[in-house]
Amino acid sequence: MNRILFVVLIFALGSLGACKNNSKIKLSKKSSLEQLNAAIEASPNQIDLLEKRAKYYMSKKNYDRAAQDYQSAIKLAPDSVNYYIQIANLFMQSGKIKNAIGILKRVIKIKPDYPDAYLKLGEISLFLRKYQDVFNYANKALEVDPYSDKAYFLKAYAYKENADTNKAIDSFQKCLRNNSNNYEANVELGILFMNLKNKLAVTYFNNAIALDSTKLDAYYDLGLYYQNNDQLNKALATYKNIENIAPDFPNSYYNIGYIYLQLLNIPDKSIPYFTKAIIASPNYYQAYYNRGLAYERLGDVFNAKSDYKEALKLHSNYEKAIEGLNRVEKPL
Repeated sequence: MNRILFVVLIFALGSLGACKNNSKIKLSKKSSLEQLNAAIEASPNQIDLLEKRAKYYMSKKNYDRAAQDYQSAIKLAPDSVNYYIQIANLFMQSGKIKNAIGILKRVIKIKPDYPDAYLKLGEISLFLRKYQDVFNYANKALEVDPYSDKAYFLKAYAYKENADTNKAIDSFQKCLRNNSNNYEANVELGILFMNLKNKLAVTYFNNAIALDSTKLDAYYDLGLYYQNNDQLNKALATYKNIENIAPDFPNSYYNIGYIYLQLLNIPDKSIPYFTKAIIASPNYYQAYYNRGLAYERLGDVFNAKSDYKEALKLHSNYEKAIEGLNRVEKPL
């Protein structure tokens, strides 16, 4: 599945089922489990305390205990469908997909006009690659809420997975018409237009950057667009911006090095960036190879040989490094 589904759906659907907290009982952020247990023992029918403890267990990845607290909350408020959604989330996080589906279908029986249940079922269907189910559940959500950007996002991603670019673009754009602040939809449209070599990609990547300048994927994809369309100065500037956001991200350093070495033929400028890529990712065998190639072009046989050997330690069948090592070891 393209662009790891977990990342995409955390943005698009992660807020589903968020429960409102109206409790007048406030616990310190440093409250221990013991304090929560004592408070619940003193007030066993206080739903908000059960929710606090469930969230505590979730933070510790103790999903079974969290589910127990949400189930206790449901007994006290059986019509509170948000708690069912939270249990469905817990089942999904623990890999119990069938259980999650069962809970969500119960929600629909309780409250058939609750769009979040359809959206969550659509998310699960996307994960399972049951694309017709994705469309069905997304359309059900739209019947309840015609302005749901998340429903259009689900449909768009399913179309993208099926390589139906035109429909994917149309649905992502409908998503943005309902919510122009959807960061991930802007990035996805940028990628789709980048693959079409359409300059609208720049607009969507810049939209995403304006929405959240702390995330690196829009910057990186924008750099790729410029690189692949021979706008190398813009590509270099964009990749260099990433250093301020994610100084340990190796790919931007590698791409800068690649541009200097392979596209601008300035091998001495490429070496520091390949070195930064290696420091950020010590197993980056392509960076070792390209740094070796830069040294070879500069006539530094000793360092070229060393880097080619290092690349082969990490990837013994790497043909380019084998060829490079053969060149520098060839008798004059």
